[in-house]
Amino acid sequence: MTRFFSQFALITLTPALLLFQGAVWGGWWPAVAVIYLTLVSQLADEMIDTLADSPLEHYLKTLLPVTLALLHFLLLAVAIWALALKSGQVHEKILIFFGFGLFFANVSNAVAHELIHRRSRWETTLGKWIFISHQFGHHNSAHRLVHHPYVATPFDPNTARINESFRSFWRRAWVGSFVMGLRAENTRRGLPDDHLNLSLRHPYFIYLAGGGLFLALCLTNAGWRGLLWYLGLVLFAQTGLLMTDYVQHYGMRRRAGRDGKYESLAPRHSWNSPRWFTRHLTLNAVRHSDHHVKPARAYTELQAYPAEIAPELPYPVGIMSLIAFFPRRWRKLMNPRVKMLIEQQRL
Repeated sequence: MTRFFSQFALITLTPALLLFQGAVWGGWWPAVAVIYLTLVSQLADEMIDTLADSPLEHYLKTLLPVTLALLHFLLLAVAIWALALKSGQVHEKILIFFGFGLFFANVSNAVAHELIHRRSRWETTLGKWIFISHQFGHHNSAHRLVHHPYVATPFDPNTARINESFRSFWRRAWVGSFVMGLRAENTRRGLPDDHLNLSLRHPYFIYLAGGGLFLALCLTNAGWRGLLWYLGLVLFAQTGLLMTDYVQHYGMRRRAGRDGKYESLAPRHSWNSPRWFTRHLTLNAVRHSDHHVKPARAYTELQAYPAEIAPELPYPVGIMSLIAFFPRRWRKLMNPRVKMLIEQQRL
């Protein structure tokens, strides 16, 4: 049966359809979308070990991310309309907000992440504009130029330190990625490190001007109410992206040699979560070790590693993200695992 349909397409497009129906028709459709992105997701991860991917996946490796990227902008407009302009009951608005927020945090961010690693300029541009629509355009620069070269070292703001709470990480990673991404882009152009260049060709000008464009569009078309709902969705999406970094790199460190150089990046420097549903919902982003080893590899080609080579999270990413909001519980769960990895590296 799996040979005749795309699991990636089925699992990612279903919530888009449910959210569209929820925004237009209201009722219990928003609740169905939220349940799909939360309860169904986690239950499927726990109950379904794996299903063989269809050969169709190979042919959709470009078409599906581009389709989802275009859907993102449509769904963003629909979300603002449903929240700010369409009449509806309070519980419907809350469910619509959480449904779209979960989609943007899990699917849209994963799609943008996939596209900014592509070699095609138009695909990377499409991914970049998804991040810009989340008021997080600088992630395009920081992720490629800082996170990937320096992951699991003190020079990467998006690698969470052991004992660091998510709240502290959120602040440090947001500011750090903005500044470090700017420095990396300036270095490429021979400009002073922290110089915020307003040249039309500088990526940070595009990030800031593009973000301003989305703010203006919301304010013009949906008023102050639309702007506030948009900022709420933006915060949701940004938090989802930073939570992914927190969970997938918590406590990871590459050893430094006597010459100050860090060991080569290996699969053991990222946490993985090889769960069937989540990996399809996020375009294999949870096969994170292989992505860092081969950043240009398409999502359909990312490989799974055995647990003795690449460490695995004890629960699906969604559950781990919830636990991360409770620092004591998180440290109790993850610190022993981090320390065990450190000991294994010393042997």
